[in-house]
Amino acid sequence: MPIDYSKWKDIEISDDEDDTHPNIDTPSLFRWRHEARVNRMGEFEQKKSENKEHLQKSQQELTTLKNKLKSADQKAEKAKLQGEVDKLEKQFADWKNKEEELEKQERLAPWNVDTICRDGFRQNYGEQSG
Repeated sequence: MPIDYSKWKDIEISDDEDDTHPNIDTPSLFRWRHEARVNRMGEFEQKKSENKEHLQKSQQELTTLKNKLKSADQKAEKAKLQGEVDKLEKQFADWKNKEEELEKQERLAPWNVDTICRDGFRQNYGEQSG
């Protein structure tokens, strides 16, 4: 049975590279690459948090409008509210798709020194007081 090494083919390594030009200060190059990588990761996390906020806001607005629609009396008011609900459902679906796209990007992003190791479990099995 052949071993699949494709899991490690996209690891982004900067500290082990010896192929720098003699006129380039190697520690500075590594520092610049690290800063660029950290900035990219920060921007991605910011996109994720903004998307999450928009998703929650959209969900709250949708819930509020659906409750108003249930309590509406007149047909004209119900038609207007239904149009707004349809619009918000479309917007919510767009934010949900954006969230799935961001999760896919995160899953397919190349590994690097900062992301190669993550906690699989955050549970303390030690003695608990109380």
